Amino acid sequence: MKIEHKRILKLATILLSSLFIASVSASVYYTMFMNATVGVAANKVQFWAGSDFATAGGSISDARQKVTFSSMDGLNGSVTTITDPVRINNTDSSNGYTIELKLDSWTGDTETDLYYVNVTMYDGSTKKGDTIYLVPGGSGQVSTTGQQTIAAGANWRVQWDIYWKGSATASDSVTVNLKLEVTS
Repeated sequence: MKIEHKRILKLATILLSSLFIASVSASVYYTMFMNATVGVAANKVQFWAGSDFATAGGSISDARQKVTFSSMDGLNGSVTTITDPVRINNTDSSNGYTIELKLDSWTGDTETDLYYVNVTMYDGSTKKGDTIYLVPGGSGQVSTTGQQTIAAGANWRVQWDIYWKGSATASDSVTVNLKLEVTS
């Protein structure tokens, strides 16, 4: 009978060890699921044509989220102001949004025949934020308007001031890429 007690103890030890190993290796594995119906909603802050849109060669695309100008030309030797080429429109009738117009890139850093390009947002005649001030070489350059709150239903214009030197010719040009960030 002594042998059976030893066998039972040995078998019990092996069984307990097996249970312990099995419980440790399979303790926290399980599966979770997520399901979503993904639809489309219109953006509330959009670009709209301003009164100088056609003169500046404007084109709006991508559900009013992208605007391109093909003839935003300034005269040599003087400041050219394009007062209203595009509008930033908050189509939401009950919520304001925080927006910030920023320089993304430009090719004017080494342009010798350019004094500056300024881009300023206005609510009517009230300036909104800082003027984006682009100068060759970057001296005193400002690259963002800072965050501004555009009220529900508001419609702001974006003014461009371009100042070419008198030595500028039709072969001179710069490309300015701006981005409008809507954060809330």
